[in-house]
Amino acid sequence: MSLYRLLSLRYLFHRWDRAALIVASIALGVATLVSARILNAMVETATNQTTTPLGIGDLYVSNGELGVPRNVADDLDRAEIPGVASVQPLVVERVTLPVLANRPAVLVGAELSAQLLKENNTLGVKVHATGAFNLFGGRLVSVSRSVYDAWQQTGAKKNDPFPVKYGTKQIDCVVVAVLDIADDSPLAGLGQNVVGMELGQAARFIRAGPPDGGAAVAGTLAEPAWEAMFPPRVNRIDLYLTSEGKADRDRVQSAALAVVGDRARVNTPEVQGQSTKEIVNGLQLGFLLCSAGAMVVGLFLVYNALAVTVAERRHDIGILRSVGATRPQIVWMFAFAAVALGVIGATLGVPLGIGLAKATVAQFRVELGTSFLNADVHAGWPTVGTVGLAVLAGVATSVLAAIVPSVQAAYAEPADAVRRVPGVVGGAWRTAHRAACASLVAGGVALIFTRHDLPPRVGAFGGMMAALIGLLLAAPIFVGLFVRLLHPLLRRVLPIEARLAADNLTRSPGRTGVVIGALGAGVAVMIQTAGVGKSNEEPFVAWLDQMIQADQYVFSDNLMSATWSQAPMEPRVVEQLREVPGVDRATGLRFVHPEYNGTIVFLIALDCRTFAEAVSSRGAGPPDLEKYKRVSGTRVLVSDNFAVRHGVKPGDVLLFPGSKGNVALTVVDTVVDFSWNRGTIIMDRTAYAKQFDDDRVDLCHIFYKNPDDAATRKRVAAVLAKFGLQSTDRTTLRTFLSELVNRMYVLAYLQQIIVGVVAALGVVTALLISVLQRKRELGLLLAVGATPGQVIRSVLAEAVLMGVFGTILGILIGLPLQWYVLKVVLFEESGFTFDVLVPWKQAAAIAIGAITVAALAGLLPAIHAVRTRITDALAYE
Repeated sequence: MSLYRLLSLRYLFHRWDRAALIVASIALGVATLVSARILNAMVETATNQTTTPLGIGDLYVSNGELGVPRNVADDLDRAEIPGVASVQPLVVERVTLPVLANRPAVLVGAELSAQLLKENNTLGVKVHATGAFNLFGGRLVSVSRSVYDAWQQTGAKKNDPFPVKYGTKQIDCVVVAVLDIADDSPLAGLGQNVVGMELGQAARFIRAGPPDGGAAVAGTLAEPAWEAMFPPRVNRIDLYLTSEGKADRDRVQSAALAVVGDRARVNTPEVQGQSTKEIVNGLQLGFLLCSAGAMVVGLFLVYNALAVTVAERRHDIGILRSVGATRPQIVWMFAFAAVALGVIGATLGVPLGIGLAKATVAQFRVELGTSFLNADVHAGWPTVGTVGLAVLAGVATSVLAAIVPSVQAAYAEPADAVRRVPGVVGGAWRTAHRAACASLVAGGVALIFTRHDLPPRVGAFGGMMAALIGLLLAAPIFVGLFVRLLHPLLRRVLPIEARLAADNLTRSPGRTGVVIGALGAGVAVMIQTAGVGKSNEEPFVAWLDQMIQADQYVFSDNLMSATWSQAPMEPRVVEQLREVPGVDRATGLRFVHPEYNGTIVFLIALDCRTFAEAVSSRGAGPPDLEKYKRVSGTRVLVSDNFAVRHGVKPGDVLLFPGSKGNVALTVVDTVVDFSWNRGTIIMDRTAYAKQFDDDRVDLCHIFYKNPDDAATRKRVAAVLAKFGLQSTDRTTLRTFLSELVNRMYVLAYLQQIIVGVVAALGVVTALLISVLQRKRELGLLLAVGATPGQVIRSVLAEAVLMGVFGTILGILIGLPLQWYVLKVVLFEESGFTFDVLVPWKQAAAIAIGAITVAALAGLLPAIHAVRTRITDALAYE
């Protein structure tokens, strides 16, 4: 160990700048891995909390966002199924607290039990009575400690009303208890903003009440009559099993399904989360692929940096071999240094990854907070497993990169190494390199062609990554071919400095090819991202322009909450807006995400005929607008991608559990719709309310007779103020939706910039090798009269040529990659069919950026080259 510390660590301290490059590359790769795993864990946790909050049951009776009739729980109770210990219906919805500046909270409605008052209850909460009295007839609620403390800080007294708002509906409550939630409680996943309510009160609160005047006409019969028309619904029913029931869960599930019938589904916890994971896995895989790309490019850089060490220490290696050092000792000397650098880089990469994850969440905080049930979405700390994997990945990357140069150095003959002449890669190494590249490309292609016989996404994504890595590893072969083909032309058109650089590339395609491959990787991924973004954005924006034709859009809370059904409005809002003088038409929309065919789809309940007539009266709308007039009753439209993904055609019947059994929806036609990547169903809103006992509205389109009539807009504003609603115009809504898509691609670009930074560091190390290996040549140039400026220009010209070749390679790989992502990956993931649009402007900007980065990266090696003393350079051999 003393010898290794002397030969390895002291050298690293002596060449601290090169060691810093290696550490930086490993740290960036590890950072992307850590951030990807943090973001994946956050998304998975938040999604599970949204789809299966308080997921501690043994079986779940559910129907996505359509909900389950409350009487299903009563039927299960009466059935007394052997093995079922208890039946627990739940209401879990997003609400806001007006007294706390509309702070988001989670309403949990459950059947009250004396178990909750015990110290060791299943929910892991401690209940503390506030001593408040129900002086004004408000509903009784319990709130989490953070909510209660914040309310008290406003100066409120314990008997003051505590308002809770769900969409447009607001009630005053009495806080009778405070909940201290343990860290391991099922409620902890919902954040510290929990409002608990008795199940029946919660179920009545979240649904729309009788229309205005109903109570005056029907008196005390209004509420029962309304419940008969729209029976109370709950989000989910949890079944807790006895030990015997858990042992024979399949039998209990079958018995429960016999009781539930067509009104809902009975799922195990594994199946319950499967549809959610099916969507989340795609996003998670995207994060991991970005981190894998950074790690691969980092591997190239570390290999290149360690190749610098081998080139610089050939004389030392020759002396060591001459005095008896064995080949394994030489290999271990470099491996020891690689392990040390890998540990340092990984240690720095972990906090960098945490910061990167937090920055990503901050960029999309509003969208994430609104999309999930728990608005308090944040990037948590990495687990011990994530930290261990990150350190292992960093060290493994460094050691793998050190293997090839260290083995090459160990197997060099001592006499050749002592001469300090740059070594020539033998035929065996070339053969192994070509075989590895061919194997990766062939294996990737084989995975792609057999992807339908493999687990989901393994063939499509795994094959793409294997083929891409194989092509990038083959960069030295491509570079040698490019240079040989272009060399005659370059000798005629380039100045002397650039010709010298081209000659050097011709002599050493293996050295520069690795870095050109890294540059090509960054350019290819950016070209692919830009192309996919353009191919997606243009048809999406064109579709938005066709569909968004109303003069004003009304919603509660914010636009994101409207599209995610987090703040519905009462249906009377639409009716009152229709009656405003000057309003031509008003259409209501309800958005829900039910389960179908093992995944979550999007159902839009819309006043279809009113919408079609209003849009067509403007002389606008999509080409298939007339199809909307055919929607009535249970006759529905489906999006093109729904038909592709689920194998549906006009005339087919879709079954969804309803309050009285299966609801059969007949597909009358398909339309273009980009609302949801798992498919969209468009249904008449009146029929939807009847079939699924839900007449709430998430968004309202208002069409004016005269859009410039200020008096009409003032009357509409008065109605909105009455219900506490928000509104926006056509242009703002279009901009909001377009920017939402663009920001998703900004996130992809941010992760790819890391790849570009790593590739730029690779240019620095490659040119350092060039300066070391050309030390005598550069000394000769200076001795015969070359100026320092000419030497600098020669080195910079080599950097520019590397940038040019890397850009060409990136474009040649990026465009087919774009085609593959659009025509294979996206089509199989979403069913959308997009034309391949080449991003000419973005490609030009990316090319200029890549070449500029390469040129700037060559400055340090160029300055290092002219600092060499001529006498030292001439005496190098």
